[in-house]
Amino acid sequence: MVSLTPLFYKLLLSRVFLSITFNFFVIFFLWIIVIDYDSVFFAGMLATIYLATSLSFSLPIGHMIDRMNSTVVGLLGTLVGISAAILVFFGQSLIFVYISMALLTLGVTMKGDSFSATTKKHLDDKQYHEASSYIQGTVYASNLLGTAIGGVCILYFRDYFPIIMISFVIASLFTSTIAKEEKSRSSAETGMKEMRSAIYFYRKILGFMIVAFALNGLFESIDVYSSGLFHIVLKTSPLYYTIFVASVPVGGIIGSVISKMFPAVGKNGIKISVFILGVSPILIILGISRMAIIDIAMAFTLGLILPIINIPLTAKLMGVVPKEIYGKVMAFLRVFISGSTPLMAAIFSFVSIYVPVDMMFLYIGLAMIPITALSFAVIPRFMALES
Repeated sequence: MVSLTPLFYKLLLSRVFLSITFNFFVIFFLWIIVIDYDSVFFAGMLATIYLATSLSFSLPIGHMIDRMNSTVVGLLGTLVGISAAILVFFGQSLIFVYISMALLTLGVTMKGDSFSATTKKHLDDKQYHEASSYIQGTVYASNLLGTAIGGVCILYFRDYFPIIMISFVIASLFTSTIAKEEKSRSSAETGMKEMRSAIYFYRKILGFMIVAFALNGLFESIDVYSSGLFHIVLKTSPLYYTIFVASVPVGGIIGSVISKMFPAVGKNGIKISVFILGVSPILIILGISRMAIIDIAMAFTLGLILPIINIPLTAKLMGVVPKEIYGKVMAFLRVFISGSTPLMAAIFSFVSIYVPVDMMFLYIGLAMIPITALSFAVIPRFMALES
């Protein structure tokens, strides 16, 4: 068993509190805006604000992390989150909610990216897999808890929502801390050297980046089409759809525990590619199944295998990225990989006008096959990179 530092656990807890806040904020206002303003468009603007803020600030935050103490950047992220909660406390008009969404997204991005950098700086290579298991598990747990808290607030505690939100961001503040770190050298020459080093590193992992971009984009189909699958095709109650959505993070939590207990499961690139291969039949079954319980089981299975894929890849990435350019590289990867989400969402939404929902899952499952073939070529090479 690999032991981790108290600093890691404390900052992880701080990140969890802010992540839960973000998740229940989104769930709460997605519903409240539709009810109060009778507009899906106004509610959908929350996702647009999230994407715009995250993609716009990722690179500046990455540069900040390379130049500053990463634990200080994490603390600043919590303070930005507190400002979002205070804004909601004083008003919940659309403009207040939209500004709060932007601030909370900025805070969560700063918190998450800085925590990743702190993990890189304060742990060693042998601890990265264990750390990644905890990080992945808490991401799924935060998603699940945030969804549950948001739903309960909608049903019973709408008037108390600002107080609940402030309580969680203050908990994030109290579990934040600042640790000593080696100061980065800052000069124009150093900056150019780091940029060249980053470009060289991108070239080394180009194949991995292409696979990650494609997988992230194809997974977006589940978010876009799942509600239509259950409402239009299966004609079930919202309860089954809710269970379907919750099954992914539940499976993710269990998958994270499995990866933590049995790290050899995803130890090499061939094994990881085999699990990627398993995604294709899951999507195909979603396309041909006409039973809600089978689709729920597939969602759980997908959630189960995603951490087994992501955890070793994340741990390897954490190990091979040089410390001096870690913030820049991870920020660029976030922008590059996340860029597939709005692109694929737009494509899927357009295609759904002409193609039945269930057939789209079938086609996307088939589209996964060449992506899997590419992963067998590039993932083993990525996992063999020297740290």
